[in-house]
Amino acid sequence: MRRNLPAVTVAVLVSILAACSPGTDTTTSTSPATTAPTETTTTTTQTNTTAASTTSSSPAADETVTVLLAPFSDMGPDWSEQIFLYGEGEEFLGTAPGGDGLMLGPEYGTQTPDGSWWFLDAAKLRVAHFDDNGTYLDQVPVPEDLLVDGIYFQYQMPQALDDGSIVATGFRGEQTMALLRIDDGVASGSAFEAEVPWVTTDGTYLYGLGFEDAAPFRLHPNDLVVESVEWLAARDGSRFTVGVEGSDVLVELTDAGLTRTLQMRFSEDPSVEARAGIEVETGVDGTVFILFYGVPATDETLGIGGIVAIGPDGAVSEAEPIVDPFSPSDPGSPSHLGVRPGTRNPWTMVVGVDGVHVFSRPG
Repeated sequence: MRRNLPAVTVAVLVSILAACSPGTDTTTSTSPATTAPTETTTTTTQTNTTAASTTSSSPAADETVTVLLAPFSDMGPDWSEQIFLYGEGEEFLGTAPGGDGLMLGPEYGTQTPDGSWWFLDAAKLRVAHFDDNGTYLDQVPVPEDLLVDGIYFQYQMPQALDDGSIVATGFRGEQTMALLRIDDGVASGSAFEAEVPWVTTDGTYLYGLGFEDAAPFRLHPNDLVVESVEWLAARDGSRFTVGVEGSDVLVELTDAGLTRTLQMRFSEDPSVEARAGIEVETGVDGTVFILFYGVPATDETLGIGGIVAIGPDGAVSEAEPIVDPFSPSDPGSPSHLGVRPGTRNPWTMVVGVDGVHVFSRPG
């Protein structure tokens, strides 16, 4: 499938997110990145691994692995699809004009430990709630005092915490952000001082990366204290870093003392480098899932991507194929990837023209 991908979609997180700093209404698809891990020294070849197989009898401390990114197609055979349709009633998600005749969908959604889905339904000024089978349950209206100018829903990148609450953030001005929280069916909001895109969570803290140097920060949603840290944390509490350097993704599993250099290459010609943005989430056992989307260096009109899992022992899976994560109705947030809390079951989300498509598989 061919599509025109803007060059900025293959840059690292901070350079992309600079385009959506305070004062703008939308974001561009992005890629989490942090300080680079130590330089790798050993080269290995990836063989006969699957996304669910991340075992290694004696992993090397430093390894380089080739990740083959294929043209957008269908998800792999282990993945199942749910769709949450657009429409007028409460049981449907809403759309809003996005210019040039486009209708934009919700600001993505997330999954809580009970398996239910929550969507930032900006057009209907609510957070919509569906069960794990996709059946509509209820909604939490966002009151006027939590909206910009009382009418604009400007929250994005929802995250599910281990306590079952949902949080989302939005820029409100220079060094000012707002946090939206849904807890026990009630919406609340707070302002705090920061200018950080909050891209992942360990179930308690939110983690983000500064605009200037991609320095990592963490935020506790209860006290809204922003702290500078040197790493991100997985759902099991283990520390890790992920960064993009050209066509390489550098991963350090800090507590395990392991580093992995993922060389992004084009599946149809592995000699061709791939340029991709990434999104990162983690499983309950510390597995790091990375979603890639970008282009081969030889053809910037061809969208390619994949999902890779890095186990706690450092074993790297083969890249699973993915559908095109973009559509004309995509609001632009980097929220395509998630993992159901309490599991290592990944999902990926596409805000499509007919509804929001969610693809998931067992861990």
